[in-house]
Amino acid sequence: MEQRDADRPGDAGNFRHPDPVTDAALSWFVALQDGTADPETLAAYREWRRSDPRHGAAFDLVAEVGAMPELRAATVAGARASGPRPRPPANMPHRLRWMSLAAASVFLLAGLPLLPAAMLRWNADYLTEAGDRRELSLPDGSTMVLDAASAVALDFGDGRRNVRLLRGEAFFDVVPDRARPFRVAAGFSTVEVTGTAFAVQSNGAEDEIFLEEGRITVGRLDDAGPALTLAPGERVTATAQGLSAAVRVRPDVALAWREGRYVFHEQPFGKVIDNLRRYYAGTILVLDHGIDGELVSGSYRLDDPVGALRSLAGIAGASVTVLPGGIVILA
Repeated sequence: MEQRDADRPGDAGNFRHPDPVTDAALSWFVALQDGTADPETLAAYREWRRSDPRHGAAFDLVAEVGAMPELRAATVAGARASGPRPRPPANMPHRLRWMSLAAASVFLLAGLPLLPAAMLRWNADYLTEAGDRRELSLPDGSTMVLDAASAVALDFGDGRRNVRLLRGEAFFDVVPDRARPFRVAAGFSTVEVTGTAFAVQSNGAEDEIFLEEGRITVGRLDDAGPALTLAPGERVTATAQGLSAAVRVRPDVALAWREGRYVFHEQPFGKVIDNLRRYYAGTILVLDHGIDGELVSGSYRLDDPVGALRSLAGIAGASVTVLPGGIVILA
């Protein structure tokens, strides 16, 4: 992805973040944080944010980092490190903003691989590690099964029954209550029910919602377009572009993970590997992404992800090397 100058408001000096989306988000953060942006700048920012779901996520992450008191204190201390001045330069607020940008950039470069996990732990009420699975009772008496490497945040105050799926997959068996709808929000979708059993998966690129029994209404997170009502045995996929048509899926396939199995039919190799990462505590590296589009089918035990990887690699014509420390390399 090439970074366009139009994506960067104002003068960014010579600084460029290596990730173009983060680079633009950092520039917008600096341009907007003092609250004096003109209407044209605000309109341009809103258009940039709407143009790609990654933009909003990157800006929100930069804003979280920029708001850290430790970062601001370090920025101010750095501005004073060259010694006291009788009078601050007229451009000191601008300099501090760009020093804050640089400090946030360094933080993002060094800590970006760790920050999402830290933020996830901060925001989640319940989460599971790779290969783990938990069954939980919710405050209203409903039951939730949280799959491996998954996280949720709950809001059950003042009569609300709201769940936000932050990552992974969860199955819900909801206690009926027509006066209090049960809602689940994921990356691109919202699900509303009064009492039923269904599963929601979110991986950052798409959400998948499967209904086991009862009825649910699935809408887009941005409320754009009509909602879709599912019948038992149907699944819908939600992305930034909208909702797919409902398709029929066998429950023993869609919910096989509850029984400790991963069942799939003609799925892209890359997608299957991404799913298996949730069940493996080590690191899986794919060196040949030319095989990502290979369609594969199978049924594998989730307690042996390396065995599944070896079998799948053989189907796709790839080799598997397992290194010390739990590193698996597919090439």
